[in-house]
Amino acid sequence: MVRKLVVAAILALVTQALAVDLLVYGGRGHKEFLGCLSCPDYSIDSVWNEYSRYGFLNDFGVWNPFGDYASPFSSYSMCNEYAMDPPVIVDKKGNFYGRLSINPYAPGSVCSVGGAEKLCTAIKAICKSK
Repeated sequence: MVRKLVVAAILALVTQALAVDLLVYGGRGHKEFLGCLSCPDYSIDSVWNEYSRYGFLNDFGVWNPFGDYASPFSSYSMCNEYAMDPPVIVDKKGNFYGRLSINPYAPGSVCSVGGAEKLCTAIKAICKSK
């Protein structure tokens, strides 16, 4: 329940502050679509929709703990504290907003100094739950 409240608060802040769709891409060359970070939680593409294939909490979707993007071992994973090529956050025009990663040393990581502290806290909780 607490996690859902944190996620809802972050989603509201991101959506209000930017008023753009923030999209997550990962993998080699960041070509694989991994979901929409700022879409409403009922959207089919939303990472906050636990029933979507892109939902952070859907362990059968792209964020499953044995796949490339939520594994503690994959170099493309947001949950690998040493990953140097984690998913990127971009808008529809390709403008870069950061990296979805718990690695504080990955360039542009939401968990780096000056990163998005609330989003960092949320993805750390998501990774810990996997």
